[in-house]
Amino acid sequence: MAILFYIVAALAILAALSVILQRTPVYSALSLIVVLCALAVVYLLLEAQFMAVIQVIVYAGAIMVLFVLVIMLLNAGRKDPSTAAAWRAGWVFP
Repeated sequence: MAILFYIVAALAILAALSVILQRTPVYSALSLIVVLCALAVVYLLLEAQFMAVIQVIVYAGAIMVLFVLVIMLLNAGRKDPSTAAAWRAGWVFP
């Protein structure tokens, strides 16, 4: 049990560092999911099954879906500069 705890703890620490060091927000959100799942495994090792299930369903499920949705919506506004310039010049018709 102690060996499994140290493996999961190391995974959680590495994934937490990955959350901070990632350049793209999507990879950072995926790393956060790994951290939350590792925390759920720690709860299972403490024999708190209800907390582990709630951790996965509420945090890794619902909240991370909202994070990814917001990330995708924020990146949706980006346009190719050449397309925007062509649109202003009247070269592209709707």
